[in-house]
Amino acid sequence: MKNLSVIVPCYNFEKYILDNIEKLIHKLEGHETNYEIIIINDGSLDNTKKKIQTILNNKRINFINNSENKGKSFSIINALPICKFEKILLIDCDLPYFNYFDQVLDGINNNFDLVSVNRRSKKSEIINQSLSSYQETRVFLGNFIGKLINFFLKIDLEGTDTQAGLKAFKKIDDFEKINFFSRKYFFDLELIYHYQKSKKKFLSIPVKYEIAKESSIQIFSLKNFYILYEFFKIIIILKFFS
Repeated sequence: MKNLSVIVPCYNFEKYILDNIEKLIHKLEGHETNYEIIIINDGSLDNTKKKIQTILNNKRINFINNSENKGKSFSIINALPICKFEKILLIDCDLPYFNYFDQVLDGINNNFDLVSVNRRSKKSEIINQSLSSYQETRVFLGNFIGKLINFFLKIDLEGTDTQAGLKAFKKIDDFEKINFFSRKYFFDLELIYHYQKSKKKFLSIPVKYEIAKESSIQIFSLKNFYILYEFFKIIIILKFFS
């Protein structure tokens, strides 16, 4: 039986968190996996914490509660030291790309060091029949940031996706010595950079996916300016100090 630690960061997801954890458990048990699930409540303002606490009698579930919103990257980095197993799967609490879960699990259980669904693959496909100006802007910004990543860090985005919410990896030698600097959004970028630098074996899984029709976060919002700030900070650290 194969061993796997699963990290699930959550924020304001009370409506679906229990159903999605149940789906995740069902999927893992279907693969006859010896697993643990580490759920992180990242300072949710709704009843996400209370919902999670109702299932803590399941001994396969570990729970980390951030008293305030620290960010996805902080939450993942904080969970890594308590992972029992060498293989770690990261999945957002809304279970993105869940129909590709089996492929990701099969990949990490074979000879690959990092496996990710990949929207940047030439074989991936946007399934929206038409795109609004908001959706077109999102696609443009995603492609632009991808070009910046490739230019500064020489990361092959055809081979991987730095922001997709489903990926798995094996701890490489001296993994504990890697310093991760992202606190909000770019843990995945740092992880991929270090694995590519160490010449580890990647598996990229093309996907069919839909661009969200709307968001409560406007394209030109204060939050997005912070995202850009952290992005360039991480780029500078990796480029010149790593």
